Amino acid sequence: MSTQLASNQATPVKFNLKWWILSGIALFLWFVLTNIPAVWGGYLLTRGTGLALSGVTGTLWNGRASLASVKQQEKEYSLGQLSWTLRPLSLFTLKPCVLLTTKLDKQTFEGDVCAGLGGALSLKRTDITLPVALVQQYIPIPLKGQVSLHIDSLDLRGNVLLDLDGKLSWTQAQVNNGSNWMDIGSFGADLTDDGRNGVKVNLFELDGPLDIELLAELKAPSGGRVSGKFATTKTFLASANAGALLGMFAQQESEDAEGKVHYKVDVNL
Repeated sequence: MSTQLASNQATPVKFNLKWWILSGIALFLWFVLTNIPAVWGGYLLTRGTGLALSGVTGTLWNGRASLASVKQQEKEYSLGQLSWTLRPLSLFTLKPCVLLTTKLDKQTFEGDVCAGLGGALSLKRTDITLPVALVQQYIPIPLKGQVSLHIDSLDLRGNVLLDLDGKLSWTQAQVNNGSNWMDIGSFGADLTDDGRNGVKVNLFELDGPLDIELLAELKAPSGGRVSGKFATTKTFLASANAGALLGMFAQQESEDAEGKVHYKVDVNL
């Protein structure tokens, strides 16, 4: 028995040198990757997007910028503070994605942004809020209010729209009739692509003095059409002094028993 015990004690412990080397390499790579500076992430976000960042801190995986801005048509718009979280699995594709968040007074952005080859850009599960004044340059009539936009999917290649599925709301809406601001309620819209690189907007009222059913078709690269109908009361028309404004794009059709005046819209853009 003593001989057997001595034999067991003399058995050497196997030392797997290959396993330890591989573990050391993996630990080193993990340390390097998790500490890649945020400026690399900032470079990926700004490359070819028109986005500019300053005060960048953090890492490639989780970074932030104290100030972000985007340039469109030679004009720069501030986005406020920006932060991002890189989606690790997206690195194995040709379309890396980040969860992007920006915050500024009455202006926010939160959603998945993916960038691909050839100027491809996608948004998924994205929520945007901003004052309508920020898009006033694209609208011929002076407007006020707050816009909220939810995008389930948006795919662009350069300036070409490939896919769009989203919803929009416009609250505390006001329009200027040339002499005063009119409160016109709140509105919603369904946004889709038309299959030919254009946009279709189905607009309807949520509350307020206007009953609206309008379809706006925005063609690519330019042009389009707005068609549909809306109705409102004579009292609203008189108090808002809206006759001249409505005459620019609508044609009166009838008046119902409730005193509502009905209009038809069919305008080429």
